[in-house]
Amino acid sequence: MQGTIRYWGILTSLAVLLLPTTIAVADTGRTPPPIHSVRQLKRWIEQEKARARQHLQKLEAQGKQLPETVKHRLEEGPEYLEALLHYLEIRAYPYDSVDWSAYLRAAEHRDQMSGVFFPASGARWEFVGPRNFMPPYRTYFGTQPISGRVNAVAYDPVNEGVYYIGAPQGGVWKSTDYGTTWQPLGDSWQFLQVACIAIHPTDPNIIYVGTGDFQGWMRPFSMGIMKSTDGGQTWVSLGAQQFGNKCVSDILIDPENPNLIVACTGWGPYQGIAGDIWRSTDGGQTWTRVNPVSAIWSDMAISARNPSTGVRYYYAVGHGNPGRLLRSTNRGQTWTVLTPPFPSGNKSSLRVATSPTVPERVYLLSGDDSQVWVSNDAGNTWTALNPSVDGGFYQAWYDAHLHVARDHQNQDVVYLGLVDLVQRTGAGTWRSIGLSLTNNALVHVDQHSFAVNPRNPNEALVGNDGGVYRMVYNPSTGTVNFTSLNANLGITQFYAAAFHPTNPAVMLGGAQDNSTAFANGDLNSWRGVVGGDGGFCAIHPNNPSIQYASWQYLGIVRTTNSWASGTNISPNYGNDSVAFIAPLTLHPANPNWLLAGTNYLYRWDATTGTWTARLGNQALTGRVLLTIAGAPSNPNVIYTGGSDGQVWMTTNGGTTWRAIHTGAPSLPNRAITEIAVHPTNPYKVYVVVGGTGTPHVFRCDNTLANPVQWVNISGSGSTGLPDVHFNSIALDPTAPDTVIYVGTDIGVFFTLDGGATWRNATQPYGLPNVQVNTVRVIPGTGYLMAATYGRGIWRIALPLTPTGDVNGDGCVEDSDLLMVLFAFGSTGSQPADLNRDGVVDDADLLIVLLNFGAGC
Repeated sequence: MQGTIRYWGILTSLAVLLLPTTIAVADTGRTPPPIHSVRQLKRWIEQEKARARQHLQKLEAQGKQLPETVKHRLEEGPEYLEALLHYLEIRAYPYDSVDWSAYLRAAEHRDQMSGVFFPASGARWEFVGPRNFMPPYRTYFGTQPISGRVNAVAYDPVNEGVYYIGAPQGGVWKSTDYGTTWQPLGDSWQFLQVACIAIHPTDPNIIYVGTGDFQGWMRPFSMGIMKSTDGGQTWVSLGAQQFGNKCVSDILIDPENPNLIVACTGWGPYQGIAGDIWRSTDGGQTWTRVNPVSAIWSDMAISARNPSTGVRYYYAVGHGNPGRLLRSTNRGQTWTVLTPPFPSGNKSSLRVATSPTVPERVYLLSGDDSQVWVSNDAGNTWTALNPSVDGGFYQAWYDAHLHVARDHQNQDVVYLGLVDLVQRTGAGTWRSIGLSLTNNALVHVDQHSFAVNPRNPNEALVGNDGGVYRMVYNPSTGTVNFTSLNANLGITQFYAAAFHPTNPAVMLGGAQDNSTAFANGDLNSWRGVVGGDGGFCAIHPNNPSIQYASWQYLGIVRTTNSWASGTNISPNYGNDSVAFIAPLTLHPANPNWLLAGTNYLYRWDATTGTWTARLGNQALTGRVLLTIAGAPSNPNVIYTGGSDGQVWMTTNGGTTWRAIHTGAPSLPNRAITEIAVHPTNPYKVYVVVGGTGTPHVFRCDNTLANPVQWVNISGSGSTGLPDVHFNSIALDPTAPDTVIYVGTDIGVFFTLDGGATWRNATQPYGLPNVQVNTVRVIPGTGYLMAATYGRGIWRIALPLTPTGDVNGDGCVEDSDLLMVLFAFGSTGSQPADLNRDGVVDDADLLIVLLNFGAGC
């Protein structure tokens, strides 16, 4: 993650590249990030921060001159894990870990719902961006345009110009025109997290994709290996249950016998269960566990073939205590535990690579020890290469890859991916080639994947937090050029988004590690505003040139001219508790008020240009606020929701507050992720909650009642909602009592009857099975908007079913006519009351008749 920018539009000039000497130090006492425990991860982050501060003080005491960007990276090294902590904490609450097995059950439930209400035709989701996403500045972001994190890259071994990439929640993509355009493959998969890709060496229609977000831990479970034999048109899942739903971190295909596959697994959904190494001799149909010891297996490599013996060495490395290094001389059938060159202790960032020309030469990376070694006898003895340029070993638990190519003199060229991309030339010289921490950055920070072109060893694909790039190295001159391939790659991870009230081509979205993306009338051209991790944002409903964007920990910038300029208005919240991505919103009844949340509520008044801190001096949560909602019909009514399940309301603009999460019945003890207020009744609200093990959508008809009553409207059975983390809720203003949309970690759902029954609006309507963080109905454009965490921003024209489609099956037919006739004369909220006037009568019958046959 790039450094937090505490002001907008200004960067300190950097005259220095990366440090000429390694700035990290070996620490064999460091443990891997404890991703299965929120409490332990929180402590680990604090220890890492203290460790980084001590290290920085030591360097400065030694007289080292560090660029400000490098200082910041050292001080804020665990920033990605702070984002991860926020992600995990709200999904785990009130427990210490996330129940990832519930996600597997929820996806099964979602896909069964598709058969209940599957639209025959009609409205479909469409991707709206970002495209051609230009970063706000070059430092950290590199060559434009940018997109989102890429975990895996691969070349088609036969066909020129055919590339593949895999994203952490964006699935696998294919380009047939050298990266100019991309097409997603497998959008119907249950989950879209990808860790690695391997392609058959002679039949490129055979593709293996290892699933799970091994690199980022946000989805530490998998569907095993997805295999295609037709170039990605259809897929089958291999090994999911046998692998225990652990992330598949790497896949090897034997060059001489491509039916021989070796795969390794790392993190899994359950704490304390290590990964394994698996071998298949029939293209993945059956598997045998072959590892002699356990570890969190992170990487594997195959050596060049020894021309005399025909032997190819297989290598595998794994995290844990101790770190493991294995070698096989019989193509993965059996393995020998080698004595590694690194010191004993916990290891969290091991990678291995082999020489393309010397069969016995193998390289080893240990980020914990800030070292790369080489062996010329197949791993029996080792020599330290002592990298003289530090690309960011301090964050190798997140950013780490090691690959080797050859130059024009057949010498090994080593590529070391950390925060920056570092190269060791054939002559043995280490240098930064990414320049990612400088104002001449060529690639985005945070390197995750790398693939050498099998037809040209001086060309490679590079994957990082900004997307995918093509690298071309000229060993004769030493020049390295990068080309961004991200213009049409739709994998941006949005935390939140805001939309223009009438112009469907103007929107704003806060993106993970990629600033805040802004489209100003042209959906084919986006640019970044502010910096850091983008967060919540807002667009003034009456004067859309006034907009707000934020970055981590509630940094806020305001523009009055659609980002021609901006002003930092970040509140001084002192020692308040604040979320990594903290909420802000404009009050819909008084959009001159910007409301922002810590564990208190703050209000910015645009008429005075001042903040009022801690409204009512009332702490509104024991942790941090996640959502704020103003009543559209009353500026004095405001609701807040906390990560500890607390909901508070004020009826006097924040002077006094009342807790309303307890009642008869109460809300479940889960994080309150979003609140929606009825457009005309300020005391009728809807709430969605996070975590698992509970219903997730609730309604309160009178928040002034004592006690309040929370009604579960999550449905039941096959037409009820799945049990998974919910992120967002939106009421359709034309029918706010009956038509409701929700965004969840596994897609979008909607109801036409106030929550009695729900429909899956994800794959049946053309949206990938992706996490959706924001859903919004925009009456002035007629669209339902969805900001996803892995596939950018999408929209669909409303209504989702044709006018007159009473049962919501996508076709106005006899069954709809019968529903109106059977309900004729009845009153109250129900699907047959198509015009929402409170009674089923001739007008509703006429609507069906006039639209008969639509969508069929």
